[in-house]
Amino acid sequence: MPSPLMAAAVTAAAVIALSPLSPASAADPADIGDIVCHGGSLNVQFNPGLTFSKNTVRLLANGEMGICFSAAHPKITGGTVRIEASLSAACPGPFGPGYATATINWNDGTRTVVDQSTFRGDTTSFSLEGGSIADGAFTGGTTRANGRTTSNTVELGAACVLGGLTSYAATIDDFAVGDI
Repeated sequence: MPSPLMAAAVTAAAVIALSPLSPASAADPADIGDIVCHGGSLNVQFNPGLTFSKNTVRLLANGEMGICFSAAHPKITGGTVRIEASLSAACPGPFGPGYATATINWNDGTRTVVDQSTFRGDTTSFSLEGGSIADGAFTGGTTRANGRTTSNTVELGAACVLGGLTSYAATIDDFAVGDI
Protein backbone atom coordinates (compact mmCIF):
# COMPACT_ATOMS: atom_id res chain seq x y z
CA MET A 1 0.00 0.00 0.00
CA PRO A 2 1.53 3.34 -1.04
CA SER A 3 2.04 6.00 1.57
CA PRO A 4 -0.23 9.10 1.56
CA LEU A 5 2.77 11.23 0.58
CA MET A 6 3.57 8.99 -2.40
CA ALA A 7 -0.10 9.02 -3.51
CA ALA A 8 -0.15 12.83 -3.36
CA ALA A 9 3.06 13.03 -5.41
CA VAL A 10 1.68 10.67 -8.07
CA THR A 11 -1.57 12.67 -8.24
CA ALA A 12 0.31 15.97 -8.56
CA ALA A 13 2.52 14.54 -11.33
CA ALA A 14 -0.55 13.31 -13.22
CA VAL A 15 -2.26 16.71 -12.95
CA ILE A 16 0.86 18.48 -14.24
CA ALA A 17 1.36 15.97 -17.07
CA LEU A 18 -2.25 16.17 -18.23
CA SER A 19 -2.63 19.93 -17.96
CA PRO A 20 -2.64 21.68 -21.34
CA LEU A 21 0.30 23.98 -21.91
CA SER A 22 -0.64 27.49 -22.82
CA PRO A 23 1.19 28.70 -25.94
CA ALA A 24 3.65 31.53 -25.65
CA SER A 25 1.81 34.68 -26.55
CA ALA A 26 3.04 37.61 -28.57
CA ALA A 27 3.46 40.92 -26.84
CA ASP A 28 0.16 42.63 -26.11
CA PRO A 29 -0.05 45.70 -28.38
CA ALA A 30 -1.24 47.76 -25.41
CA ASP A 31 2.03 46.90 -23.64
CA ILE A 32 4.18 47.85 -26.66
CA GLY A 33 2.76 51.31 -27.27
CA ASP A 34 3.68 53.35 -30.30
CA ILE A 35 5.43 56.52 -31.30
CA VAL A 36 5.27 58.72 -34.40
CA CYS A 37 7.94 61.22 -35.38
CA HIS A 38 7.79 63.97 -38.05
CA GLY A 39 10.21 66.49 -39.48
CA GLY A 40 13.48 64.64 -39.01
CA SER A 41 16.51 64.51 -41.28
CA LEU A 42 18.94 61.89 -42.61
CA ASN A 43 22.40 61.97 -44.13
CA VAL A 44 22.59 58.88 -46.36
CA GLN A 45 25.99 57.52 -47.48
CA PHE A 46 26.88 54.76 -49.97
CA ASN A 47 30.07 52.72 -50.17
CA PRO A 48 31.10 52.26 -52.91
CA GLY A 49 29.49 55.23 -54.63
CA LEU A 50 26.52 54.62 -56.92
CA THR A 51 26.96 54.70 -60.68
CA PHE A 52 24.60 53.77 -63.52
CA SER A 53 25.67 50.12 -63.17
CA LYS A 54 23.83 48.08 -60.54
CA ASN A 55 26.16 47.08 -57.72
CA THR A 56 25.95 45.80 -54.14
CA VAL A 57 26.60 48.72 -51.79
CA ARG A 58 26.63 49.42 -48.10
CA LEU A 59 24.17 52.11 -47.00
CA LEU A 60 24.71 54.04 -43.78
CA ALA A 61 22.25 56.75 -42.74
CA ASN A 62 22.45 58.90 -39.61
CA GLY A 63 19.98 61.52 -38.53
CA GLU A 64 17.53 63.16 -36.16
CA MET A 65 14.04 61.73 -35.62
CA GLY A 66 12.36 65.15 -35.51
CA ILE A 67 9.43 65.83 -33.17
CA CYS A 68 8.00 62.65 -31.66
CA PHE A 69 4.79 61.85 -29.77
CA SER A 70 3.84 58.75 -27.79
CA ALA A 71 0.90 58.46 -25.38
CA ALA A 72 2.49 55.36 -23.82
CA HIS A 73 5.96 56.98 -23.52
CA PRO A 74 5.34 60.72 -23.04
CA LYS A 75 8.95 61.46 -22.03
CA ILE A 76 10.15 60.52 -25.53
CA THR A 77 10.01 63.64 -27.71
CA GLY A 78 12.89 62.98 -30.13
CA GLY A 79 16.03 61.01 -30.76
CA THR A 80 18.70 59.99 -33.22
CA VAL A 81 18.59 57.16 -35.75
CA ARG A 82 21.22 55.05 -37.49
CA ILE A 83 20.22 52.82 -40.42
CA GLU A 84 22.58 50.22 -41.90
CA ALA A 85 21.89 48.09 -44.98
CA SER A 86 23.55 46.10 -47.71
CA LEU A 87 21.61 46.33 -50.95
CA SER A 88 21.75 46.33 -54.71
CA ALA A 89 21.58 49.87 -56.11
CA ALA A 90 22.28 52.07 -59.13
CA CYS A 91 21.82 55.73 -60.07
CA PRO A 92 19.17 57.16 -60.12
CA GLY A 93 17.59 54.12 -58.48
CA PRO A 94 16.23 51.86 -57.34
CA PHE A 95 18.14 51.42 -54.10
CA GLY A 96 17.13 48.01 -52.83
CA PRO A 97 14.96 46.55 -51.67
CA GLY A 98 17.35 45.30 -49.05
CA TYR A 99 17.33 44.37 -45.40
CA ALA A 100 18.25 47.10 -42.96
CA THR A 101 18.87 47.43 -39.24
CA ALA A 102 17.81 50.64 -37.51
CA THR A 103 18.99 51.74 -34.07
CA ILE A 104 17.13 54.61 -32.43
CA ASN A 105 18.51 56.35 -29.34
CA TRP A 106 15.61 58.21 -27.74
CA ASN A 107 16.01 61.46 -25.83
CA ASP A 108 14.87 59.77 -22.57
CA GLY A 109 17.91 57.44 -22.63
CA THR A 110 16.12 54.36 -23.99
CA ARG A 111 17.00 52.62 -27.23
CA THR A 112 15.10 50.69 -29.92
CA VAL A 113 16.78 48.17 -32.24
CA VAL A 114 14.86 47.12 -35.36
CA ASP A 115 16.10 44.05 -37.27
CA GLN A 116 15.25 43.01 -40.81
CA SER A 117 13.39 46.09 -42.02
CA THR A 118 13.07 46.54 -45.77
CA PHE A 119 14.77 49.64 -47.20
CA ARG A 120 13.75 50.98 -50.62
CA GLY A 121 14.65 54.23 -52.29
CA ASP A 122 15.92 56.23 -55.21
CA THR A 123 17.35 59.74 -55.68
CA THR A 124 13.98 61.32 -54.76
CA SER A 125 12.59 59.31 -51.81
CA PHE A 126 13.05 56.38 -49.42
CA SER A 127 10.98 54.03 -47.29
CA LEU A 128 11.75 51.69 -44.41
CA GLU A 129 9.13 49.13 -43.48
CA GLY A 130 8.48 46.08 -41.35
CA GLY A 131 11.13 44.39 -39.35
CA SER A 132 10.96 43.24 -35.79
CA ILE A 133 11.84 45.36 -32.80
CA ALA A 134 14.22 42.99 -31.09
CA ASP A 135 15.52 45.10 -28.23
CA GLY A 136 14.69 48.15 -26.15
CA ALA A 137 11.61 50.35 -26.07
CA PHE A 138 8.67 49.08 -28.18
CA THR A 139 10.03 45.47 -28.26
CA GLY A 140 7.65 43.24 -30.19
CA GLY A 141 6.48 46.00 -32.52
CA THR A 142 7.42 46.99 -36.06
CA THR A 143 8.46 50.14 -37.88
CA ARG A 144 7.50 52.23 -40.90
CA ALA A 145 9.24 55.35 -42.23
CA ASN A 146 9.33 57.48 -45.36
CA GLY A 147 11.01 60.62 -46.54
CA ARG A 148 12.14 62.76 -49.45
CA THR A 149 15.53 63.73 -50.79
CA THR A 150 16.46 67.34 -50.09
CA SER A 151 19.75 67.34 -52.01
CA ASN A 152 19.90 69.17 -55.34
CA THR A 153 18.89 66.71 -58.08
CA VAL A 154 21.31 68.23 -60.62
CA GLU A 155 24.19 67.68 -58.18
CA LEU A 156 23.00 64.11 -57.52
CA GLY A 157 22.95 63.40 -61.29
CA ALA A 158 26.43 64.88 -61.71
CA ALA A 159 27.74 62.70 -58.87
CA CYS A 160 26.33 59.60 -60.59
CA VAL A 161 28.32 60.48 -63.72
CA LEU A 162 31.50 61.75 -62.04
CA GLY A 163 32.74 58.83 -59.99
CA GLY A 164 29.63 57.79 -58.11
CA LEU A 165 26.98 59.14 -55.75
CA THR A 166 28.35 58.75 -52.23
CA SER A 167 25.83 60.75 -50.18
CA TYR A 168 22.61 62.71 -50.14
CA ALA A 169 20.39 64.47 -47.62
CA ALA A 170 16.77 63.52 -46.92
CA THR A 171 13.86 64.43 -44.69
CA ILE A 172 12.09 62.00 -42.40
CA ASP A 173 8.46 62.83 -43.15
CA ASP A 174 7.02 60.09 -40.90
CA PHE A 175 8.74 57.52 -38.70
CA ALA A 176 6.38 55.23 -36.76
CA VAL A 177 7.59 52.62 -34.26
CA GLY A 178 5.82 50.04 -32.10
CA ASP A 179 2.22 48.91 -32.39
CA ILE A 180 1.55 50.43 -35.82
